[in-house]
Amino acid sequence: MQTLGNDKADILKMTCVTAKQIAKASEATVFFLIFIGIVINATVCGAMLKNKCVLKNLSNFFVFHLSVADLIFRLLTVGPLIYLSTVFSVEEGTIPCKLLHFFSSACGAAFFVSLLVISVDVYRDAAYPLKGLMSRRTPFVVVFVVWLYAVVCSGPLMYSAQSILYTQIPEADQNLTEELKNCSVPKLCDLYRNWSGQLSTTLYFLLAFTVPLVVMVFLFVVTFVYLKKDVKNGTISKETANAKRKVTRMLSALSMGVVICWGPSVFISMLRSFNVLAEVHPDIVLVLTIITELMKFVNSLFNPLIFACYIPNFRKDWFGFCSCRRCRKQEMETQNPTIQRMPIQSTEYRDSQTMM
Repeated sequence: MQTLGNDKADILKMTCVTAKQIAKASEATVFFLIFIGIVINATVCGAMLKNKCVLKNLSNFFVFHLSVADLIFRLLTVGPLIYLSTVFSVEEGTIPCKLLHFFSSACGAAFFVSLLVISVDVYRDAAYPLKGLMSRRTPFVVVFVVWLYAVVCSGPLMYSAQSILYTQIPEADQNLTEELKNCSVPKLCDLYRNWSGQLSTTLYFLLAFTVPLVVMVFLFVVTFVYLKKDVKNGTISKETANAKRKVTRMLSALSMGVVICWGPSVFISMLRSFNVLAEVHPDIVLVLTIITELMKFVNSLFNPLIFACYIPNFRKDWFGFCSCRRCRKQEMETQNPTIQRMPIQSTEYRDSQTMM
């Protein structure tokens, strides 16, 4: 057993050169993901604006807002990340670190609350379909409330953020070599392991993640129940119900992506603030922390594929399908008979089919 312990290859038992190479690789990955995300989200926003569907209903507006929020997240975080990768003084990195934590947390909260707003609108459309009118002012008022809530949830995290060297985090302390102790590697942003860090991460986990997620799942389930009941009672046609289910499934897929990409980071940050992971091997905790932080920048990269699976118009515009006049003519010929055969449901059915 002693031999195994001595021969075990710990991640942090490395040379200073290797540590710097790992830091540079991590930074390069983040900046690459930021660039790819900016390009993808910009094209998604362009496709939606081209279709002139952003203000058609609240769900469309907030699907658009998800891409805008991700653009804001990437543009706001790239500056502090560049600065932190070039300076080695902890004091110089304190303010950028606090800003980075605040921007990241606020955008994450905006993602979760935006998904909650979408689920409320989808539920309203299923439960009260006749109350679908929306003033042009409503989406912007709701967006203001969403970001105000996100800022309130994220404020305490900015206070609890600190700039430290990789070699100063508790997970690294057990495996440090003498060479690494004197190695000037770039810093990372961590949270205080005291009452302020514990309070801020707990409040954020509950208010920005858990509560929106629970309400969102509940509303999606109730929406499917309402649609099933309406079809059974003959209130809406089966085709309209299927179209609305399709929209609900698409929004569920979007929600799942945000939860997978942002949820682990929120959860692990809270656990680390309470030292719950103290018994876990330090290398495992460090690897999980790095991976979960990188996953936040993967969010929305697969959204175009989700849109393409559920929205024919988006698939056509984003991938360039049906660009010739003949294809467009054939598409119109296949769509028009359906609309003519079902004039009673045409408005509702078209709205469901052409989301975005």
